Amino acid sequence: MKILVIGAGPAGLIFASQMKQAKPDWDISIAEKNTQEEVPGWGVVLPGRPPRHPANPLSYLEQPELLNPQFIEEFKLVHNNQPNLMSTGITLCGVERRALVQALRAKCVAAGITINYETPLASTAQLEAEYDLVVVSNGVNHKSVELPPALTPQIDFGRNKYIWYGTKQRFDQMNLVFRSNANGIFIGHAYKYSDTMSTFIVECDEQTYAKAELEMRSESQVAAYLAKTFEAELGEHELISQPGQGWRTFMDLGHDLAYDGKFVLIGDALQSGHFSIGHGTTMAVTVALLLVKTLSAEADTAAALENFNSRVVPLVQLFKNHANSSRLWFESVGERIGLSNEDLTASFDARRNNFPPLQDALMGTLGYALGR
Repeated sequence: MKILVIGAGPAGLIFASQMKQAKPDWDISIAEKNTQEEVPGWGVVLPGRPPRHPANPLSYLEQPELLNPQFIEEFKLVHNNQPNLMSTGITLCGVERRALVQALRAKCVAAGITINYETPLASTAQLEAEYDLVVVSNGVNHKSVELPPALTPQIDFGRNKYIWYGTKQRFDQMNLVFRSNANGIFIGHAYKYSDTMSTFIVECDEQTYAKAELEMRSESQVAAYLAKTFEAELGEHELISQPGQGWRTFMDLGHDLAYDGKFVLIGDALQSGHFSIGHGTTMAVTVALLLVKTLSAEADTAAALENFNSRVVPLVQLFKNHANSSRLWFESVGERIGLSNEDLTASFDARRNNFPPLQDALMGTLGYALGR
């Protein structure tokens, strides 16, 4: 079997390394459009403690402690200058995205998997002629990849603007902070991912964005303005930006099919989910392991992909429902900003109650994928 993985992010790397372990004689390579040094992002949130949690990609590294993971068991919501502290319910793990990706890439290379960087994308016909299977795992950017018409993504955009920063301020809990000024409501999402760094995401609605004239400010002016807005949380610490990580509108990308012919989708290339539920990398790992399982269990590739599709589509649909419900709650938070801290916290907790628990579905899929 000759497999090409498009995208050297967590989903593709976990699939490639675990597939190679299951089928050592298969020819697996990875194509990545960026340079080896380009790994965008700050911290990511993972579930549980490695190596015990199978959806945590650190569990597949020989020395996960070298990535300096940070474990978080408390959640803090700040509204009206009042903190509401509670348990997260599960142990969460913050880690630097760049360090995680580079460690997973090294694992693939050590297993004999070639990673080709700065690789231009071939046509669908070329890929079909050269490979038995093409695993598309290059995130939401695959909207620009030529794919069979059946895999054309459904794309919807959120209404809030958001920007992703790093900061040297340490946040020992998962923090959700609501701050209002003359221009509107700003929401901060913050958590630690190393001994010295934290992620800090800021979002606001389009009216606030326009009134604060954020589009007209320079990168440094925006960072200074937002640091002032969240001064109570950041103290004297700055918000640090990265090239290409400016203001964005969240893009919800989804599919009704996970494969067509020789092409199969995993990770955010299959279904993106709003950052406010924090399951993006968890979903990426779970779906990658499911694909490894079905390809290993079925001698016929078409049958394996049909098995994969039948199992993964209900899971990603549930993920989409949870993520969209959470996104819409944040986009309409102005309707609830007058609530007390206690009532706003209760509303936040209840925002996804209309759907079956996502955690149960994830663990059920992982149980099948790992033969448990």
